[in-house]
Amino acid sequence: MSHWTEQDNELRRSFDFKDFSAAFAFMVRVALVAEKQDHHPK
Repeated sequence: MSHWTEQDNELRRSFDFKDFSAAFAFMVRVALVAEKQDHHPK
């Protein structure tokens, strides 16, 4: 289970994936949403 934390005045959340492919697919989905919103998180 993942949850939000605050560290160094930043919100953080960690995720666990079953394998590299699942993690990479998640990153691609996030990237597409960020690009559509013209927002590029760190």
